[in-house]
Amino acid sequence: FDPKDPTKQLAKKGEQLPGFALLRDDGSTMSACWIFSGCWTQAGNQMSRRDNTDVGLGNTPGWAWAWPANRRILYNRASCTPEGKPWDPSRKLIAWNGEKWAGIDVPDFKADAGPDTGMNPFIMNPEGVGRLFAVDKLADGPFPEHYEPMESPIGTNPLHPKVVSSPAVRIFKGDRERLGTHKEFPYVGTTYRLTEHFQFWTKSVRLNAIAQPEQFVEISEQLAKEKGIAQGDWVKVSSKRGFIKAKAVVTKRVKPLTVNNQTVHQIGIPLHWGWEGVAKKGFLTNVLPPFVGDCNTQTPEYKSFLVNIEKA
Repeated sequence: FDPKDPTKQLAKKGEQLPGFALLRDDGSTMSACWIFSGCWTQAGNQMSRRDNTDVGLGNTPGWAWAWPANRRILYNRASCTPEGKPWDPSRKLIAWNGEKWAGIDVPDFKADAGPDTGMNPFIMNPEGVGRLFAVDKLADGPFPEHYEPMESPIGTNPLHPKVVSSPAVRIFKGDRERLGTHKEFPYVGTTYRLTEHFQFWTKSVRLNAIAQPEQFVEISEQLAKEKGIAQGDWVKVSSKRGFIKAKAVVTKRVKPLTVNNQTVHQIGIPLHWGWEGVAKKGFLTNVLPPFVGDCNTQTPEYKSFLVNIEKA
């Protein structure tokens, strides 16, 4: 029921809710992850919608679904002046119409909270305004800083020469001793997932295994030529910690980069193999990266590490 009008029913028992705004803390509603509430409603799967009508500024609210509330621009209240008028009238996203916030996007704001209520646009921050620095939220200081990965392909930090990698990472002594250098492992390895597979589970699903049956790594045409590797060759990718063997996919998708006037080659390493399923057997990718934890999130540094590659 509508809290403002107890006689008005907003949803009936057993119905899918249209969005998180209808979730209640009295046990009358249920939602797994609130931010996805509304992606599947009584009208069906909102994520499968394919109406690409542009309602203005490239906004297509009928195409699929964006969390939360199908909102396409987060903090869109910030597109208006404190009085509720667009900073740029030619690019009006939302505005205060005297009764509520409305426009071509779902307001990221309490819809009936007028400009005179004192609410600020950045509603997920206690102070309501954007932050240029974080006094008490980061373990490695209040200001953004660039650090190279613990295994840097260039061996220096162009923006901060005296400190190459973050001094605040979480790493054990034994793991620090097993870090490689760009002289012995000159290429950057990065792990990622494939559209056809999810983690390590779908190797046990025959259709997924048919789509991607065998472990492979991706390398650029330039690196393949340099190393004498042809499409489909078996290759060995090794780091300071271990190695894997896989088929080589030579592709234009992966290109060499120029960083600090040095050529840096990348090797793309899908992570889905390592346990038996109905797909062909493969190696466990996670033997390659170092065990380094980000000081704020504890997320491991598996997206940039040093490797070598050779024909197996």
